[in-house]
Amino acid sequence: MTELSEKSIAADEQEQQNLRLVSEIQAKAAAGQSAQAEETELFERNRGLVIHAAQKYEKLFNHTLGLDDLVNSGSIGLMTAARSYDPAKGAKFSTYATYWIRDSILKEIYNTGFNIRVSNHQFERIMKVQAIKKRYDLEHLEGEAMIDAIVRDSGLSHEEVERCLQLDQEVLRQTSLNTKVGNDDGEATELGDIAVSPDNVEDQVLDEQQIQELYDSLDQLSVEDRNTLVLRYGLFNGKRHTLREIAELYHVSPEAIRQREQHAIKTIRNAMNGE
Repeated sequence: MTELSEKSIAADEQEQQNLRLVSEIQAKAAAGQSAQAEETELFERNRGLVIHAAQKYEKLFNHTLGLDDLVNSGSIGLMTAARSYDPAKGAKFSTYATYWIRDSILKEIYNTGFNIRVSNHQFERIMKVQAIKKRYDLEHLEGEAMIDAIVRDSGLSHEEVERCLQLDQEVLRQTSLNTKVGNDDGEATELGDIAVSPDNVEDQVLDEQQIQELYDSLDQLSVEDRNTLVLRYGLFNGKRHTLREIAELYHVSPEAIRQREQHAIKTIRNAMNGE
């Protein structure tokens, strides 16, 4: 038996055990009974899944939470998934659980991991300032000259631009946007690997499977392409933006944004195919 076959059999066995435990947890919940034993076993069987997700977010941004905090949050997400999972939706439990684990970890980071909160509106301003700054970096502008140029192009006030740059550096950024964080096995995470789930997770899981490849591949892209996908697919906060909304943000045509999106996805697919 090949190693691949053994892994496939082990994965199938894991899925069957997960489904058994999920069914028992849901049945006991419906009967008003405690399912602590089943929940403990489910966590132990999926401990690696939870820790893997927690490790990916441990050093993402400058949050103050430790790995244990993130694992605890991830375990809450795992139990949420167990109570709401519906196999009729067509997604594997491990895929569905991963979505909820990440959702729970990210919400904990957003709610308690920063001394400074970044609203959706503020995030969009930061993205706009970041895009303009990228253009002027090529002209080697610095300090007040850079701020004045961003003020002129963005329509924001001097104070707003300074605030965006401060938040970008202190809250959102790593050492640079290309800095990879993650595990020793080579997996990496960047700015775009942020996705608080949409309100209706059940209806979005299959879509999540379709765009999963985006999350670990954003380092292949330019800042402009990466930011386009972050906004287009709601990778920061689950809020997706239309082509027109993104075009207005960057002062270009919707067609230009559509082409940028297609170019970004093509770049990722080519990288995955080794082209």
